[in-house]
Amino acid sequence: MKIIKTIICLFAAILLLLPFDTVQAWSSFRNEHGTANANTTPAKTPIEPDRAGTKWNIAFEQGGKTVYNSDPVITDTNIYVVCKSSLYQLDKSGTVCSALTLAAPMNSICRMTLNGNHLFIPLSGGIVQCVNIQTMASLWTSEPFGLQSLTTTYYHDGFLYAGTTNASGTDGLYYCLSADDGRTQWTYTSPDNPCGYYWSGAVSGQSFLLFGGDNGTIISHSLKEDTVYDTCDLSRYTKTAGGIRAGITYDDVTEAYYTTTNNGYLYQIKMNADGTFQRVTLLSLCSPATQGANCTSTPTIYNGRLYVCSFDGQNGRVNVIDPASMQMLYAVSAPDLRDIKSSPLVCTGYASPENNYKVYVYFTQNVVPGGIFYIEDDETTHSSDIKTLYLPETGKQFCLSSVAADTDGTLYYSNDSGTLFAVQDGFAAGPHTPATTPPAAVSPAPDVPAVSSVPSVRHAKQKKKQKLKKPMKIKYRKKKIGKKTYRVTFTWKKRMKSSSTEIVIRGTSHKRFRSKSHKKSVLLKKGTYVVRFYSCQSGKIKSGAVKLRLRI
Repeated sequence: MKIIKTIICLFAAILLLLPFDTVQAWSSFRNEHGTANANTTPAKTPIEPDRAGTKWNIAFEQGGKTVYNSDPVITDTNIYVVCKSSLYQLDKSGTVCSALTLAAPMNSICRMTLNGNHLFIPLSGGIVQCVNIQTMASLWTSEPFGLQSLTTTYYHDGFLYAGTTNASGTDGLYYCLSADDGRTQWTYTSPDNPCGYYWSGAVSGQSFLLFGGDNGTIISHSLKEDTVYDTCDLSRYTKTAGGIRAGITYDDVTEAYYTTTNNGYLYQIKMNADGTFQRVTLLSLCSPATQGANCTSTPTIYNGRLYVCSFDGQNGRVNVIDPASMQMLYAVSAPDLRDIKSSPLVCTGYASPENNYKVYVYFTQNVVPGGIFYIEDDETTHSSDIKTLYLPETGKQFCLSSVAADTDGTLYYSNDSGTLFAVQDGFAAGPHTPATTPPAAVSPAPDVPAVSSVPSVRHAKQKKKQKLKKPMKIKYRKKKIGKKTYRVTFTWKKRMKSSSTEIVIRGTSHKRFRSKSHKKSVLLKKGTYVVRFYSCQSGKIKSGAVKLRLRI
C-alpha cells in the first residue's frame, strides 16, 4: 500500500510540473487557425435587442483621449487585452486580475495570438513580445523590425508570422519568427513594388503561407524556408490599384481562399499543391449607384454563404455571396449605415434544419456611438434588414474593431474610447459594473521595463457634455504632387469657445490630428474619404461633427 501511495504522489507531482495549456475560446483576431469556419461561433449569442445589454464594461484610464485597445484573446477563465503599453488580465466578471508593462506600446491596431499559454503581442517599432499568461511574465522579445505592427499575427506549427508598415502603406516587411525563442526565421520585402502590411493577415496551406500587402499582391511563401513559391498581383484582374487590408480565409467546401482589396473587390483564389496560383475569380462589391467601394473586411463563410462588409463612400453594406459561383445573393444597407471596417462574426448556435440553418451576422460600424449591429440570414433568404443589437450609454466613440465571442455567448468588442464591452442576453435593464481592485504589479522578465504599479483602471462613466458649436465655412483645395499623391489643404472658421479643431480623416488612409489654427495641409493618396471636423476645448470637450465627403 505504501508503494502505491508513493507512486500516486510522484505522479501527482509530475503533473504539477508539466506545462498547463489553457483552453482557448477565442485565440486570435477572427479566431483564425487556417482551417474552415473562422469567425463563426456555435454559442447562443444575444439575438434580441430589447434583452441584450452591458454585462460589464471597463475603460483603461487615459485622460479622456481617443484610445485603442487590442482585439481580445479569450480563454476558459480569462480575457486578455492590451491598452497602450500594458497587458491586462481580466476575469469573466470584468475585474482586472493582473497587469504587465510591455516592452513597447501598441499601435492603433494590436491583433494578438494565443497558443497554449504563450501570448504573442505585436507592438510598435515592429516588435513581437511573448508572454506566459499563467505567470504574466515575459518570455522573449523579438528583434525590432521598425515601423508599425498593424497586421494580424498568425501562429502555425511552431512559427509566428506578422508584418510591418509605415503610415501610408508604402514601406514594410513580412517576417517569420520561431515561437520558442523569437529568433527570426525569414523576412520578405517586395523587390519590385515595395509596400507595407496594413491590417492584412496570413493563412497557411498544405505547404505554403499566403499573405498580402498594400501593393495588392499576394505572396505564396515557404512556411519555414526563405523561399517564395509564387506571387499574384490582384490589380491585373481589375486594372485598378487596390491594397489588401484584410485577412485571408479558407473554405473547405470550395477548397479556395478568399480575401478583399480596398478598391472594393472580393477574390476567390485557388491554389496548386506546390504553392503556385491556379485560378483567381473576382466580384465587385460596389453598389449599382456608386462608382467605387472600399473594403477592409475579411470574409466569413458558413453553410455555402459568404459574408463580407464594405463601404461605397455613402453607406456601409453587408454583402451575402455564394462562394462557389462568386455571385452576389443580396446586399443589405440602410441610409444611416456608415463605414464598416469590421469583419463579420457569424453565430451558428441557433441554426437547424427546421429554420433553414438561420444565422446571425454581427458587425460594428465606424461611427459614434460605436455599437453592435446584425442581420439574420438563412439558406433561403434573399433579403434582410440591418438591426441594432447594442448601443453603449458610456464610452461612445468611433469603432474599428470586430466582435469576438465567448463559449457562453457573451460578445466582446472595444471602440475608440478604449472601453471594452461585454454584451450578453438579459442585461438590457442597465450595465452591471463590478468593483475593480487593481492588484499588485507583476514583475516582468529582465527584457521588459520594471512596473512600479498597475496602471489605473476605471469602469466607464457617462460624462456630462458641454455644448460647443461646430466649425464653420469648411473648404479645401487639392494639388497633385505625385503619381497618386495629393496635398489637400483644409481651411475653416473656428468658433469663439474653441481652443483647437480636431480633424479625423477615414478612407483609403486614416489620419487624425488637432490644429490650433484655421488651416491644415495633409498628404493623401487617391481615393474616397470622409473627413470630420470637431471644435475642441481643453483637450476633452468636443462638439458634434461637421462631415465632408472628399474624392481625390
